Amino acid sequence: MGKAYQNKLKKRAALLDSAYELFSTKGIAKTTIREIADNAGVAKGTFYLYYTDKSDILDALVSAKATSLLQSACVSMEEYVGCNPEKVSVPGKFIYIMDYIFDFVAKDPFYVSIVSKFASWVTLTKTRSSVGPEPDVSDAVKIEESIRKLLEADNVKIRDLNLLLFNLLGMIRAFTYDIIAHEQPMPLEEFRPHLHHLIELLVNDAIIEE
Repeated sequence: MGKAYQNKLKKRAALLDSAYELFSTKGIAKTTIREIADNAGVAKGTFYLYYTDKSDILDALVSAKATSLLQSACVSMEEYVGCNPEKVSVPGKFIYIMDYIFDFVAKDPFYVSIVSKFASWVTLTKTRSSVGPEPDVSDAVKIEESIRKLLEADNVKIRDLNLLLFNLLGMIRAFTYDIIAHEQPMPLEEFRPHLHHLIELLVNDAIIEE
């Protein structure tokens, strides 16, 4: 990996970190592209080398945060399974991942106020321009690959993994805003058993019986 490529990665990461800080403290509408660039320590023109406008960097930010959170959830789930003497079912693994995500989101106002409104399968499936030699891969593809690895250990096949992930993401968006932000129709802890039941139904219906 060359030095020029490393610098590009650092600048892009700095812009994302800057946007996260400003969006979560000032709000999207009150944040300007110049502020994002200045806060990242780069020229305003550099911003446009990586993103077309404020909406584009918001999509990239939400997508990156969603992918990172899911990957962390998968790692935590694998550690949990490794320490659990009893076999964890496939629906149980998805339930653990969803619990991890909801618990994390509940502690971060950014996810509640912004990500829950803007994160979507459309955002995740958008292929972004690569800054280096790696091929362009959407975050949805990265997420699917993580989940497929999760399923390989159980030798389980899913009828339509893309559709299952679409449904689970829709649950995260809807329930984050209503249940976590407004505790409607009930707080998260009261709703959790219903959430587990819904996940179990979705996953079991998606599993191909052999």
